[in-house]
Amino acid sequence: MKRLTSAIAIAGLLTTVTSAMAGQAESSAAASSNGWGPGTATATAGYHGGGVGFAQTDTRSGNVNLARGLSFGFDGQGLSLSSSYAVAPQLGPALAGTFNLAIGTDGSVSHSTGRTVALGDSSRQAQAGGFASPGYAGRPALAGATASGRTGQRGRVMAGTRSQSYRPGVLTRSTPRLLRRTR
Repeated sequence: MKRLTSAIAIAGLLTTVTSAMAGQAESSAAASSNGWGPGTATATAGYHGGGVGFAQTDTRSGNVNLARGLSFGFDGQGLSLSSSYAVAPQLGPALAGTFNLAIGTDGSVSHSTGRTVALGDSSRQAQAGGFASPGYAGRPALAGATASGRTGQRGRVMAGTRSQSYRPGVLTRSTPRLLRRTR
């Protein structure tokens, strides 16, 4: 009986800890083409948290390789959204991108984006992914992104990511300012 009581207490503690943590939405997508035949397309999406969530992936390969991942969730800590795509046609550049957004119940907001272009060679691959979490236990919302690619020796890859976070009551460079009209 003592072991059963201990197991119930541990399960209750884990449930309490899990419900205090915020949900996290994540997605990724990758597509490649070699110029001679069908390429590949892969996508992932998931929502982990104690609230209501949704995740969906879609991949297609052939003359145009396409991958999409989307996840969305809402719980007691806030909202999280992650969306990623990748496309690689038989001819032309391979492209990938991601957008991630988290809004916490404390008013904090975080978003991230990532983009990749792979071109110049018959073998090209582009991938992007990211995550979003509204934060918990006094921590603000957080979002991150990754972007990368690969080509053959004659190609080049251009990739970049950007993340921004806003906290209530804190002015940042991205916060619009009111301008007074002067005569």
